[in-house]
Order: sequence, then C-alpha cells, then structure tokens
Amino acid sequence: MTRIKICGITNLDDALAASMAGIHALGFNFSKSSPRYIHPKDARKIIDGLPPFVSCVGVFVEQEPAEINAICKNCNLDLAQLHSERYTPETALAITSTKVIRVFRAGPDFSMKEVIMFAEKTGFRSFLFDAYRPDQAGGTGTTIAKQTAQKIFRKMESIGHGILAGGLNPLNVTEAIRTVKPYAVDTASGVEESPGKKDHQKIIDFVHAVKKAEKAPSIS
Repeated sequence: MTRIKICGITNLDDALAASMAGIHALGFNFSKSSPRYIHPKDARKIIDGLPPFVSCVGVFVEQEPAEINAICKNCNLDLAQLHSERYTPETALAITSTKVIRVFRAGPDFSMKEVIMFAEKTGFRSFLFDAYRPDQAGGTGTTIAKQTAQKIFRKMESIGHGILAGGLNPLNVTEAIRTVKPYAVDTASGVEESPGKKDHQKIIDFVHAVKKAEKAPSIS
C-alpha cells in the first residue's frame, strides 16, 4: 500500500484522529514562518501521546544542522524533512541524529540532475517532491504538473523512494497515485479546516482514496 503522511500537525486530537484513520507518518513543521508552526516542546507532548508504529517527521526550512539535531533528539523524531535549497549534500550529512528526506520543488523546468547528484553525494535514497511556488516552501495547495510528476517518479524507480506532495486531497489523490505510482503521498492543506487545524473526516476520506488507488489499474 502507498504510505501516507499527514503534515502540519499542531494538536493531539488531530494526531490521534490521523493515527486511528490509518496513516503511517505525521509531520511537525518547525519553520516559524509557517502558519502550521509548532514549538518543539509542544510537538514532543503530542509525540509522547501517540500510539506505537506511527512515524514522526520534523519539517525544517531555516534551521542549521546543530539545531535540527537537537530538535530531532529532544522530540524523538524518526525523520528530518529538509525544505530548502540551503540544505546542500554537505549540510544534510551534518544531520546525524536521524534519517533525512530532502525536498525538491518541481516547477515546469525541473530537472532530476540535482536529485541524482544529491543521492550520489549523500547516499540518501528517499526524496519528497512538492509543487514549486516562489513565495512558499510547502503547504501551497498546488499540484505538480502531471507530465512532470510522471518523469520524476519514473526516474525515482532507479534511485529509491519517491514521495509525492503538492495539493493532494481526497478528490485527486486516487488518480495521482494511479498516474505516478509513488512510494508515499504527503498532504497538509488537503485535509484541513484551516492552516494547522485538520478536518478529521477529510483525513478518513483521504485514507480511503489512497486505498482505492490500490484496487484500480495504473494510468500511464
């Protein structure tokens, strides 16, 4: 089954609702410029209240490796998700407290050359692809163009695990999975009432839509 991550968690009720719905991972946004920002101490309280077998991911935009390492350790995070071009291969390798996922924003002229280079220099095999908007690092509600996404994920088959993000919601995620065949999907705004506040029914519907994609033929 395609793995599911719900990002932008800010409270325990939403985290528990997502966990009970059958998601695999929760994302906590530590970028202070984000409307979904959560303080590390508050994230730790939520994480301590979660059931077992739910992965917890820290989303970072402006922090340096030392701060990322400290937050990951203090919050007991399973993964660090890096959302900025500032995170070069050398910088990413300085994050030693947990596993790392590097994010790439895919616009019309996106090339996989940088991803391949990053994988070769770091040994990383998991990458997340989000839609490009110059004014936002993520959570844009914008989807990646279909042909661009198909090219990316075909190439990812020879690299490792590709995670699809960008404007996914219960109404479009089934087709997105059938078209792109990602390892995992990631959504924030697609299951929200407002930034940082999740709609629990939308989470349930999103999970059902992902499962529906597993039963349908792929679209090439």
